[in-house]
Amino acid sequence: MTYDVLTLTTPETLSRCPVFSVDQFNWGGDYRPVTSGRLGFLPGQGFLLEMVCQEEDPCRSHTRDGDPVYLDSAMEAFFCFSPEEENPCYLNFEMNANGAMLACHGRDRRERTPFAGALKEGLSCRAQVREHAWSIRLMIPLSLITGVYPGLSLHTDRMFTCNFYKIKESEGRTHFASFAPIQTPEPNFHLPEYFAQARILL
Repeated sequence: MTYDVLTLTTPETLSRCPVFSVDQFNWGGDYRPVTSGRLGFLPGQGFLLEMVCQEEDPCRSHTRDGDPVYLDSAMEAFFCFSPEEENPCYLNFEMNANGAMLACHGRDRRERTPFAGALKEGLSCRAQVREHAWSIRLMIPLSLITGVYPGLSLHTDRMFTCNFYKIKESEGRTHFASFAPIQTPEPNFHLPEYFAQARILL
């Protein structure tokens, strides 16, 4: 499974990018909201992500960045730009319908470092709630990525890995869905070995 990340001329051209579906309900469950998204690359700026969930009245109790938004209805994006390493560092961005975001980096689920200071500059998330759906638009600046991966060059044909998720971990409409399938007995999104391949294209 390889997702092609198109190079954008402007943020408005994100609509040209292929749609991915977050439809792998690896651990079952009856509540299965339809979730999809697009990812594009803006040279010299970073990655632009848009995700949409067909869900009415999403749970959104958390309002501040750094809050445990995965307890709400949340959409998430994880990226790894050094998948060749044995125990690679990866980035996680988790967002609810208020636009509150949990964003960290690290090498495993338990040891995550929140983005702060200069690393966080330019990182932005906007959320929009409509009658039958909600969406997020996330800008991940190059400065954040190269701050975690010094010397990284992002260019045409560059490969990396990623996965996208829809989650509500708390009681009431609990669900766990992913773009690339995950083969574990219990829900766990922090597994780079199950991330999908992605490639930057012109």
